[in-house]
Amino acid sequence: MARQKKATYTANTLRFGEWLRGLRESKDLPLRVVAAAAEMDQAHLSKVELGQRLLTAEQASSIAKFFGIDANEFEARRIVERFRLEHTDNPAAEQAINMLHEDPAIYGGKK
Repeated sequence: MARQKKATYTANTLRFGEWLRGLRESKDLPLRVVAAAAEMDQAHLSKVELGQRLLTAEQASSIAKFFGIDANEFEARRIVERFRLEHTDNPAAEQAINMLHEDPAIYGGKK
């Protein structure tokens, strides 16, 4: 049985893998085509879409280029997902995010 497509998706409410799957499916592309564009195994891409794995920076760059998406935006989404996966159960994660917002210049950002 084929999986039902979601009618809509928004980047702000979906996790990275869900967002990526929505992007791929909105173009009616099979996993193998997108995986080939990033020179990766389609099983790995499937796990990325399921939130079980992460893309490398190189894979993310290739996929962004394939879809014509700004590479910095795509990379930012990948970093957010990595942070979420690595720090979901860390009680200091929220404080760390707040610190970045309070004074981004100290932590390498721009004000």
